[in-house]
Amino acid sequence: MNTFSSANWLSVSVRIYRALLVAYPKTFRDDYETHMVQVFRNSFRDAYHCNGLPGVIDLWLHTCADLLVTALMERITERSQYMSSPRIIMWAGVASAFGGLIWLFAALAWQSQGILPSLLLTLAGLAALHTRQGKQAGALGWAGLVLGILGTGMVLSLLVKGWITGNSFSFESSVLDALQFALGMGILGIGCILIGLRTLRTEILPRGRWMPVVLGLMYIGLGISTWLLYYQASILGIDPWNPGTIAAFGVVLLTFPIGILWMALGAILAINPGWETSNPPPASA
Repeated sequence: MNTFSSANWLSVSVRIYRALLVAYPKTFRDDYETHMVQVFRNSFRDAYHCNGLPGVIDLWLHTCADLLVTALMERITERSQYMSSPRIIMWAGVASAFGGLIWLFAALAWQSQGILPSLLLTLAGLAALHTRQGKQAGALGWAGLVLGILGTGMVLSLLVKGWITGNSFSFESSVLDALQFALGMGILGIGCILIGLRTLRTEILPRGRWMPVVLGLMYIGLGISTWLLYYQASILGIDPWNPGTIAAFGVVLLTFPIGILWMALGAILAINPGWETSNPPPASA
């Protein structure tokens, strides 16, 4: 390519890049569009000068990938500013408190299908915690939210399948179903722990900041205990309840506190929806 065609490529690429920036929120574009276009223009020149067309193609691949991720994050952040109103956080807290109550009823009735609405309602509480963190959430908070949604989705899909087929999750379920339940609970637990760590650091709750971390540990423990209980009953063919095994005690002792903690955490969110820390730390994690 000659110099003239190189200039044309640069002009066309900059126009395309500028058009793609519409994926970002308007307020973000107003603040950063000029600088981003200048950086892209300089990067294009460097890439073309060093590697020619292959360098330009590589630049576009990285640019598109980065734009897709960062634009999506900015859109979510912008939306969360509207979702972070005290009224919405209050209702999310009420929902998670009811979710904890339903979890308790399901545990008392020993019905796995009963935790289906509970998981949906308590996920609202997890999202409210993340929303309260705002821009302080950082990578740790975002990872916690994604894992929380993923883990909840794994368990919910299993329970919905059982509800549709009429075969609820039990010790007669398949190994894959038992593994899915255990992994889903474990992933949900890790998500709660990550959001809980950010909650401890950002101090977004007036009290009970340790609850999300403890909930996460309990979810992980419940997942492990359920898998061990299934393994003993369905694979080894032994009765884990007579005499009682560690796995059996684990399921019993962990199930009820999860509901109680969600009721308490939901109440804190509902009663203090607009509470803010006076000295928030930076979101470096």
